[in-house]
Amino acid sequence: MAYYSGSANDISEVRAALVAACVAEGWGWDSGTEMLSKGVMFLRLQMVSGYLTLLGRTSATGGDAPSVVRMGQIGATAITWPVAYSVFVFDDEVYCVIRYNVDYHLWCAFGRSTVSGLPGTGMWVAASCPAATSTNPQINKNSGPVSSSIYICPALFWRTLAAANSNEYWVHSDLDAQGWWNAQTVSGNSVGISPSVPLIGILPNNWNSESVLLPIRSYKFRPSSKITLTVDLLNARYTRVDNYSPGEIIQIGGERWMILPFYRKNSAERDGYSATGGTHTGTFGWAIRYEGP
Repeated sequence: MAYYSGSANDISEVRAALVAACVAEGWGWDSGTEMLSKGVMFLRLQMVSGYLTLLGRTSATGGDAPSVVRMGQIGATAITWPVAYSVFVFDDEVYCVIRYNVDYHLWCAFGRSTVSGLPGTGMWVAASCPAATSTNPQINKNSGPVSSSIYICPALFWRTLAAANSNEYWVHSDLDAQGWWNAQTVSGNSVGISPSVPLIGILPNNWNSESVLLPIRSYKFRPSSKITLTVDLLNARYTRVDNYSPGEIIQIGGERWMILPFYRKNSAERDGYSATGGTHTGTFGWAIRYEGP
């Protein structure tokens, strides 16, 4: 629908750019309550200790997600300002990505699910960092953190090992009358990347070295170990970035997509880092529909 880009000198300018882009595309902004809203989507955007925090809500005054998600410094790698930002605004999905220190990336995203039959609002909110202390990432082709939930997983809907304040995403499905929970308890493990593991692991293909764009979906654990689809994104896809440069635009049919690593590309350790965390996310990345020049 719309693409905005520029540079920002601090996190407040990142928020200002994100808010301005959303307002230009039909969102409302209340500077007094720091609330961005559109229809049943309500998002409180605050700046706390150098981080941009995002809190999903079901109304302007309540129905909060269990915790915020955040965009800001990961581990010991400080953000060097200014940063370059890209904001992608669609009817019911918004993505904001910043690039700094040459090849590091942070992101936040939010929107409303198109999955029918959800008793909740369908709003989802996600970002590179959870509410907990942002340690280095743990990520691999089968899951996010495996040794401890203290490690972050800066890949959208990827985390499987979870804790209440260590989730990088929340979805208000209200299935089983559980509001924003991704499992049967607020701190239960998530489905995460598990359904996509067989395909993520074999990209890029051997025939032409291209990476297929895979659906980005979120699921909720239900009773009897069943799962239910809660989000199926229209404008973003999983991919492997082995043979792409960060920010590269590719064309598939009549559509253009921007290829980005989830945090930082590392071809030498392409399947990520899952021991004690690393300053990269291997070649795990995503493609966001691009409608810029």
